[in-house]
Amino acid sequence: MRESFALTSPECDITLRAITESDLENLRVWKNAHRFAFFYQEIITPEQQQEWFQNYLTRAHDYMFIVECTDESIGCMGFRLIEQYADIYNVIRARADLGKGAMSQALRLLCSFIAADFTRDIRARVLLTNPARAWYQKNAFAEMASHDTYVEMQLEWSRFRVCSFRKIQTRR
Repeated sequence: MRESFALTSPECDITLRAITESDLENLRVWKNAHRFAFFYQEIITPEQQQEWFQNYLTRAHDYMFIVECTDESIGCMGFRLIEQYADIYNVIRARADLGKGAMSQALRLLCSFIAADFTRDIRARVLLTNPARAWYQKNAFAEMASHDTYVEMQLEWSRFRVCSFRKIQTRR
């Protein structure tokens, strides 16, 4: 059974809540709506989303969160440990109408959690065509390597401000 928890900080207005099965349809709809910003660009069916979730539950060092602002789900973001670093993935702003700056706050909270509990080596792979590339740069990530279709970015600690946070156990 995967641990069910949420991350909060007195320094921001958002909560990162570990996903549950009840989040799968939102995740699927959001990913399909923004699929051209990601490596996998095919339409995801409900069955494929369920299969992904069952596999996700077996991966000990893979975390996916719903970003909540004023009790509304506004997006998602996750990370997985690969070798000695954390790979940020599936960052999706689904509700631009709520929480100006909320996704930046959520990324700051996520990176603070990763650094405290796992590693300070935090990276993201971003397609060259993804408009979020500039957003990552604004949020203390720098390009460290360029490939044919994507760049590898890494959190620069000299530009990052850690936030305090609480990890709260939640019900499934």
